[in-house]
Amino acid sequence: MAKTWLITGCASGLGRALAELVLARGDRLMATSRDISRLRDLKEQFGDRVELYELDVTSPVASQGAIEQAVKVFGRLDVLVNNTGYANVGPFEQTAADDFRTEIETNFFGVVNTTRAALPVLRKQRSGYIINISSSAGRIAAAGTVAYCAAKFAVSGFSEALAKEVGAFGVKVISIEPGSLRTNWTSAALATTPTLEPDYEPVLGPNVQFGRTIVGREPGDPKKCAAVIFDLSRMDELPHHLILGTDAFKRIETGERERSTQAEKWRVVSESTDFHD
Repeated sequence: MAKTWLITGCASGLGRALAELVLARGDRLMATSRDISRLRDLKEQFGDRVELYELDVTSPVASQGAIEQAVKVFGRLDVLVNNTGYANVGPFEQTAADDFRTEIETNFFGVVNTTRAALPVLRKQRSGYIINISSSAGRIAAAGTVAYCAAKFAVSGFSEALAKEVGAFGVKVISIEPGSLRTNWTSAALATTPTLEPDYEPVLGPNVQFGRTIVGREPGDPKKCAAVIFDLSRMDELPHHLILGTDAFKRIETGERERSTQAEKWRVVSESTDFHD
């Protein structure tokens, strides 16, 4: 049976790949972007099966309007994909407070806003999927992306906790945690990197240089990721977290091993704080 999707950030990257796949496979789509002129070709190609909506996810009012419009046009909503996101690479100390806040608002509260609007619809239906695009950076942090990591850690935790709240209503929630995808994400993230203060050069310089060397050579295929996400929308059971990409898997595996080692090293201290009645 055909499903109705709402995907944020459809203009490029993973969102665009997923939008094209959803429509090619016969489902219906509320395609959203801050610039819907970049989505006109989808409307021309797929007609009434796609509705375009200009959406700034940082606005609760706009997010509510997008969900209401999807239900008005298509009669229901089956899959919400929170895909909108970006990063600016640079030291926290060299990041303006307003820029930091905007990154958090977009990457995390954008997810909160659309989910808050969609959840009553899905709960009433007793069915639906909320698929949140987090990141491997939502499990293992990296220097130079403090705001992004903070937001993606929040997305991953939000998704897991919410899944435990709404699963009984037939609503499934999952955090997708990809590695580097071959999109414009890396180049855009590096576009605003400031000249590093001398103290930060040995800390962040290698990360910035590595990022520049992989632009256009990222290992992750957005079309293959889109196919996995589409398949999830037909599954009865989902994990709370799904890692996508060998680079993400290795990074998270190494990081979790290091966390476990550190936890064991400090175990005596951790256990020393209980009452001993």
